[in-house]
Amino acid sequence: MIKEVRTVALNVLLLTKAKAEKLNNLLDNCIQGTDYLLAALSYMTLHGDKLSRYKLQENTYMYLRQTFNIPAQITVDLTKDVFAMNNSFGFSQYSISYNNPRSGRLSETKNSNPVMSIATATKKRMGIPIAQDGAWHRFNELVKSGYSWTAFKIAKSDTGWKLLISLKKEFATIEKQSIIGIDIGSRILAAITLVTDNGIEKQLYFGRDIWDKQRDISIRRSKLQQYRDTGTDKEKAWQKLKTLKSKERNYVKTRCYQIAHEIVEIAKAHKSVIAIENLKGLQNARGHRKSNRRTKRMPYRIFRAALESIATRAGAELMPVSPRYTSQWCPKCGRIGKRRNKGKTFVCKCGREVNADRNASLNIALRAAEVIRNHNVLSSQYSQGSVPVNARGWQDEGEGVTSWHGYFPPDCKPLCFSLG
Repeated sequence: MIKEVRTVALNVLLLTKAKAEKLNNLLDNCIQGTDYLLAALSYMTLHGDKLSRYKLQENTYMYLRQTFNIPAQITVDLTKDVFAMNNSFGFSQYSISYNNPRSGRLSETKNSNPVMSIATATKKRMGIPIAQDGAWHRFNELVKSGYSWTAFKIAKSDTGWKLLISLKKEFATIEKQSIIGIDIGSRILAAITLVTDNGIEKQLYFGRDIWDKQRDISIRRSKLQQYRDTGTDKEKAWQKLKTLKSKERNYVKTRCYQIAHEIVEIAKAHKSVIAIENLKGLQNARGHRKSNRRTKRMPYRIFRAALESIATRAGAELMPVSPRYTSQWCPKCGRIGKRRNKGKTFVCKCGREVNADRNASLNIALRAAEVIRNHNVLSSQYSQGSVPVNARGWQDEGEGVTSWHGYFPPDCKPLCFSLG
């Protein structure tokens, strides 16, 4: 079973002055409580105390309740969130955490309008009116389709208050009989290689139009920036730039989801595991100016999120693998090759010369097969000459292709995808 977690942001209707004041006060108290918890964690770390959520709660619970007047369940949830945030080194925004149904639950008014009944600093609960818009209807559709929820947050944004509800659902996984390797690039969003019992079944390319669109928008943006800086109608140029940014974002997101759907359909048809490079930290990578610009245009995070969501609902497993040497390794002889023709072609001393994205996607599929066979994440052992010392050879498309560790490719039995 694969569990999917989706967050739906419900819009809150305009609150009365009294309700807004109560909610603002509670949020302020939670912000102060968050700062206190972070200070407590720093103190515990400094003095060598063993860090655990329960230890943090034991040390701070009564102080938070008495000093900041935070309700009991919210105090517990706040401690849990701060501890998790501290471990992941990430924090996006302040919010109030609720548990369904202990500190908050969905209810209705006498007129059948939806409200979220929440605990406040006082003992009385308060109803938060929910806008019956597209987000509300989408939330109801998800609940009807089998999603459940036990937690939500209330956060304040520039446009008002939001209810952030985390929905969960488990999906049955499909039987693993093949592997799809995906190489993500700047010019071609996704190059894929499908490896089955019969060898390399398909090698496809998706998303070249995204690069073309981004290039055209970049040219247009440069002209508008000149008008903004030196033109007579600077305000109009500003508005055009904002519109252009929104247009690019929407186009890229739409295409990422469309491509993700196409890849998942292939995975369903061939009962495939989907292997993708783990490019976490890509946006922080440093290179020369042109390389940085090209890298930052890559919609990796959007595409990865789309692929995870769609694959989970389809029961297809998404497997992140290490990106090390995937674009440089030769699957024919095991050497580290080079990319030529502005990075478009992979060339090796053994004579192998193929499309670089195609070569990388094959390597990703082979690496995923290695991980599956060994049931843990391993990497090839490299000699001083950067050649895998523990590889085996096999034939594919008339060329010798080296395997990773104990993975026997299709033309070199045994191969078994009954991988549980």
